Amino acid sequence: MKFTYRIKKNRVFKKILKIGEYANSKNITVHVLKNKKNKSFFGICVSKKNGISVHRNKLKRWAREVYKIEEEKLKKGYFIVVIYKKNTTINDVNFEIVKTEICKCFKDLGLYEEK
Repeated sequence: MKFTYRIKKNRVFKKILKIGEYANSKNITVHVLKNKKNKSFFGICVSKKNGISVHRNKLKRWAREVYKIEEEKLKKGYFIVVIYKKNTTINDVNFEIVKTEICKCFKDLGLYEEK
C-alpha cells in the first residue's frame, strides 16, 4: 500500500464504526470516516467465526490486494475499514467476488475520484 497507513489501535476502529458511514454487500461491510489529514488509513476485521486462522488470513490478504489495486483511484484522507460478515467462509467466496463487493461498496460511498 503505497500511500496508505494501517489502522492498528482498537479505539480508532471503534470510532470509525461508531461515527462513520458504511455500505453493505452480501459478504462485506465497508466503514468510512473522513480525517483531517491528507493521509489514508486502512484496516480489516475478520471474526474467528469465519474459519481457522489460515482462512481468516487469506480473506485479509484478498482485501489488502483489492485495496492495493484500487488505491490510486480512491480519494485521499479517509479511514477505511473492511469487515467480513460472520457467515462468510473461504469456501463461499473467491478473490473475484471479494473484489466486486469491495469495489461496489467504495462506489456507493463515493470514494472514487471524479476525473
